[in-house]
Amino acid sequence: MTLVTAEKICRKFNDQAILDQVSFSIVSGDRIGLVGRNGSGKTTLFDILAGHQETDSGGVHRSKACHIDYIEQDMSAYLAMTLYEYVASARDDLLSLHRDLTQLERQLESNPDDRDGLARLGQLQNRYEVEGGFDLENNIKTILEGLGFQGSRHRDLLGTFSGGEKNRAGLARALAGKGNLLLLDEPTNHLDIESTLWLEEYLQGTARSYMVVSHDRAFLSAAIDKVWELSHGKIEFYAGGLERYLTERAERRRLHAHRYRHQQEEIKRLEEFVRRHMAGQKTKQAQSKLKYLGRIKRLPPPRAEGTAGRMRMNTSGRSYAHVLAVQNVALGYGLEPIVREVSFDVHRGDKVGLIGRNGSGKTTLLKALVGELAPIEGDIRLGNNVNVAYFDQELSDLNPRETVLDSLWAVDPVAEIGAIRSFLARFGFTGEDSFKLVAALSGGEKTKLSLARLLYHPANFIILDEPTNHLDMDSRENLEEALLGYDGCCLIVSHDRYFLDRVAGRILHLDHAAAKMYDGNYSYFREKTRGVTIPPSPETGEAGSREAYLAFKEQSRRRSRHKKQLASTRQRIVDLESELRQAGEDIHKNIPRSDWEQLNETIERKQQLEEELLKLYANLEKLENTDVD
Repeated sequence: MTLVTAEKICRKFNDQAILDQVSFSIVSGDRIGLVGRNGSGKTTLFDILAGHQETDSGGVHRSKACHIDYIEQDMSAYLAMTLYEYVASARDDLLSLHRDLTQLERQLESNPDDRDGLARLGQLQNRYEVEGGFDLENNIKTILEGLGFQGSRHRDLLGTFSGGEKNRAGLARALAGKGNLLLLDEPTNHLDIESTLWLEEYLQGTARSYMVVSHDRAFLSAAIDKVWELSHGKIEFYAGGLERYLTERAERRRLHAHRYRHQQEEIKRLEEFVRRHMAGQKTKQAQSKLKYLGRIKRLPPPRAEGTAGRMRMNTSGRSYAHVLAVQNVALGYGLEPIVREVSFDVHRGDKVGLIGRNGSGKTTLLKALVGELAPIEGDIRLGNNVNVAYFDQELSDLNPRETVLDSLWAVDPVAEIGAIRSFLARFGFTGEDSFKLVAALSGGEKTKLSLARLLYHPANFIILDEPTNHLDMDSRENLEEALLGYDGCCLIVSHDRYFLDRVAGRILHLDHAAAKMYDGNYSYFREKTRGVTIPPSPETGEAGSREAYLAFKEQSRRRSRHKKQLASTRQRIVDLESELRQAGEDIHKNIPRSDWEQLNETIERKQQLEEELLKLYANLEKLENTDVD
C-alpha cells in the first residue's frame, strides 16, 4: 500500500534550491535511510512529510490510511508531564478509551442491572484489547528501559531532564505511537551503544514503515534496506543496504564522469568541424552537425563532493612515554561516587575509545582528566611534556553572535586573515561560509568549527567527548583519517561503533562504576564480552545527586567562561603592548620629523593604546580577584 507520494516538490531558502522537482513514494514495508551532507535538506524534507513546512511548488499526498509518528522538537507544552505520561500521550486514543471504560465501570457499580451499559462495556473492553490497551503500560516501560531510562525516572517531570534526555524521550514517544510510518531524525545521537543495539533490534522486528536520517554506519547497515541520497536538491534512489549503496554510488559516479568526459570530447570535435567548414565546401555537413549539436541532451558535469575539507592534526611535540596515570580514582558530584576504583594508564601513541552506558560516568571522568573536577579519592597524573586539548560535546566554546571567521580568529588574534581562512578550509568552511553566523550553522557545522578551534594550537594529548555527533558520513571519515594520521595520543568518548573500530586501538569500558581496559578495537571488545549481558548501571539518579550534578555543571560553565575571559584579556594586553612598543619606536626612530601628519596619527594611536591598556589591566585585576566558586 502506498502511504505517501511526493510529486515534483520544490523548496528554496535564500534562493538556494533545497529540494528541486523531487518525486518519490513510500509504501508499506519500506525501511529507508535518508543520507546526505549536513545542510543538504534532510530535516527540511522530514518537516514537509510531517506537515510542518509547506512546499514552494509540487505536492505531498498522504493516503487516508497513513499515520505518521515523528520526534517532536518543541516539547514546551509537555514539560509539566511525567516522562511516562509524555510517552503515553502518543496513544491518546487508548487513554481516552481507558477513561471511558473507567467512567462506565463506575456508573455500573451504582446501577449493575443496566443492560445497555453492560453491552457498551463489553464493546469498549473488546476494542481496548484489540488495539493493545492492556499491553500499553508494558510496551512503554520496555521502550523507556530500552532507551536507557531507569524505572525510578519514569515518574519524573519531563522539565527536569537534560536536552539529550528529552531527545531520547521524544524518540520513545514516536516509537510508542500508533502510526504506520516512522520519521526518525538522528535517533542514535543521544543513545549509548547498548540502547542503539536495542533500537536496531526493535526496528528489525517492527511491521511499521520508517525513514531514518542517520550518519551512524553500523546502525544503518543493520536497520535499512533502501538508501535515498539527498544532494544538490535531488534524490538518488538505491535498493539494498548501506554497503551496496556505497559500492553502487561509487560506480554510478565513475560511469557518469566517464560518459560526461566522452560527451564533452564529442561536442568539442563537432564544434571544431562546424567552425572549420561552415563557410567552405562542407557547409551542408557543418549545418547538419550544428543541428545535431542543438539536439544533444547534454549531461551535467560531475557534481563536486562539497566542502568537507581535509582535517589535519598536528602535535605539539613528543611527550614522555607515560602520558596519563589514573590510580584508584573515585569521582562524583555529591557524597556518593559515580565511578570508583578506576585505574588505567595511557601511553604515547595510544588511541583509547571510552564507552559505557549513559550515566556511567564517561563525561565525569573526562572532566576530572582536564582538571574541572577533583577526585573524591585516588590520583590522576599527567606525564611530562603533555599538552592537553579537550573537545566538549556541548560546544560551550562557541559564541552564537560571532561569525565563523571571528570565532577562529579569537583563538589567535594576531594571525593573518589568509592563514585563518586557509585553516577553516580544512574543516569545510570555504568562500562565504566563513562569514556565516555561528547561530545559523547546522549541528554538524558547529561541531566542525569547535574542532577547528580546538586543533588550531597543536597538542599531543587530545580528549574528545562525542566528536561524531551531528557529523555527516564524509565528515566522520575525514575525522577518522585525521586521527589515524595523528601521532599524538587520544582518548575518545563515542557510541559510533564503526568509528571506534577504525580509530581506537584500546577500549576503556565503564560499567557499574568500575573501568576495564581491552587491548583492541570495539569489535575485539564485543567479541570478549559476547554472551555477557551488560545490564543498566546502578541507579545514581537520586534527586540529590542530580541537583549536585546540575550545580557542578553550572559551576563548570562559570569557570570555563572565566578562564576564557582571563586568557582573552591577557592575550589582548600582550598584543597591545607589542603595538605600543612599535608605536614608540616609530615616533622616535622610524618616522621622519618632517612627516607631521604620520607623527600626529602615531602619537594619537599611542595615547589610545595607553588608555585601552589601563582599562584592560583594571579588568584583569578584577577577573583575577573574582571567585567563581
